[in-house]
Amino acid sequence: MATTATDCPSAATLQTLVELPKGSSLRTVTCVKDWAAADPQGPTAGDGVYLFRYASGTGWKYYDQGSGWDCEDLGLSEPAPFCISEPVTTTAKPANSAATNATCPSAKTLEALVELPKGLTFGGVECVKDWAGADPQGPKAGDGVYLFHFVTGAGWKYYGEGSGYDCKDLGLTEPAPFCIS
Repeated sequence: MATTATDCPSAATLQTLVELPKGSSLRTVTCVKDWAAADPQGPTAGDGVYLFRYASGTGWKYYDQGSGWDCEDLGLSEPAPFCISEPVTTTAKPANSAATNATCPSAKTLEALVELPKGLTFGGVECVKDWAGADPQGPKAGDGVYLFHFVTGAGWKYYGEGSGYDCKDLGLTEPAPFCIS
């Protein structure tokens, strides 16, 4: 049976789309239209949630992690518990298909795994072993990178977004452009 935007996914289903920190898992899922928000639980879980979006033809995809989004930016015309603003009607563009091999992926391949904020694209990808860091480009791009990890049997998965990671935490013994140590 194919999943539709009206089917709210389970926490277990959404957890297959991201690599969570060790000891963490997703729990309560809240859905509004084609959006699903899941609360993380575990020793390093903060107060934010993981946000996912249903893309017709490809299913649920990771969108962002945070503590609240603007309903207008999400294209929601109804209130959502994960929004920090009043809803208005807009349209957002879905991403494409996911990568399935361990070679360094292209920016377009990684863009297909996440739905970037409107106007952003990945300008370049740098890989070290089974990790890929993608640099967002656009008018509202910050100084951070999106980090992806290749998981055998599952392909490339979104791992996190930030300005630097500890190489030891990633299991890397060699320097990487996305590491701070």
